[in-house]
Amino acid sequence: MDIIGKIKQKTVVNQAMEKIKALIASGEYKVGDRLPTEQQLADSFGIGRTSIREAIKVFHHLGVLESKVAKGTFVCDRSKISTEALTWAILLGESEFFDLLEMRLVMEQQGFFYLVEGYQRDPAIVQPTLDRLEAEIENMRQAVARNSDQDRIDADYRFHGIVIEACANRLFDEFYQILRAFLYEEIRRSRSAVGGYGSVPEAHQKLVDIIKSRDITAALATLRSHISNIQSLMARSYRNIDSDHKNLQASNLSVS
Repeated sequence: MDIIGKIKQKTVVNQAMEKIKALIASGEYKVGDRLPTEQQLADSFGIGRTSIREAIKVFHHLGVLESKVAKGTFVCDRSKISTEALTWAILLGESEFFDLLEMRLVMEQQGFFYLVEGYQRDPAIVQPTLDRLEAEIENMRQAVARNSDQDRIDADYRFHGIVIEACANRLFDEFYQILRAFLYEEIRRSRSAVGGYGSVPEAHQKLVDIIKSRDITAALATLRSHISNIQSLMARSYRNIDSDHKNLQASNLSVS
């Protein structure tokens, strides 16, 4: 463990976590490997065993490490990683909404590229995916007719997930799932800003139709326009929320 140095600063548990993370990031300990004992890590880091135990507890909660009775502490695979911390970091940071929209655009652009490229080569290959997309559009239409916001949001979320699936990239799929709570809020806020959902199915139908055009440039431009519209609606939503918040503050001050 030559990459490990003695810990000198006062944030001992946090630094112990950084050292353990460095061991894993460096490849010295891989998925399924058993870490040294708490005492061995404590001796290597030059700190108390209690600090090591607290650091490992945090990694247990995150799903990075797991302990097996009489066997030791092992590095988990990615499937066990908790998404709660990232989800809350996203939801509690309003400024990240627009950065995440950019990230979503990157993933969806790649999906659209593959769908249009596939349709150019052989429409039959892409048709099952287009059928799934159009089924979700029909779900949106029915939800709008029933005035069911939740069903419409569900269909909207699934629609864009299908586009991302076209990338055949597990990390994209997993990240889209992590973003679920954020995206549901984004969908709700963006449409609330315009006061209705009637245009939503047609906006998504336009995305499917442009895939069939076999024009990659036009398809990507249409997608970017779709996301840009969402960004504008989100910005309007935030301005309204901020205005309401200021009015509430002013009302509270006048009452007091």
